[in-house]
Amino acid sequence: METIQIIGIKDLDDMEIDAVNRLANRYYPKIQREMKNITSLVLHVKKHEKGGKQVKYSIHAKVVAPARIFVSTKGFDWDINKALHKAFEDIIHRLHHSLHSDEQHKYARPMRKKAR
Repeated sequence: METIQIIGIKDLDDMEIDAVNRLANRYYPKIQREMKNITSLVLHVKKHEKGGKQVKYSIHAKVVAPARIFVSTKGFDWDINKALHKAFEDIIHRLHHSLHSDEQHKYARPMRKKAR
């Protein structure tokens, strides 16, 4: 089974496919560091063309693990690179929030002694 699955890649041109593959391969190790037992990463790329010069992209990212599934639907923009960055950063944020992997209390200050 593939670890990175991209749905909707047939609708993209060569430059867009390269951007999706490059950023997916760049962010996958970062996501894997946050969650050690990741099963797969699924990207659903949608290209919205409503009769204009510009194209809007929406990216839905899903990280599948044995115990949990994390989904991001916040990756949308007129630029595919920005949309991918938004989706991946939202997934990483959700992993931090859910798993508390940032160790926020690692460098706590020592308690002061009470004056008698």
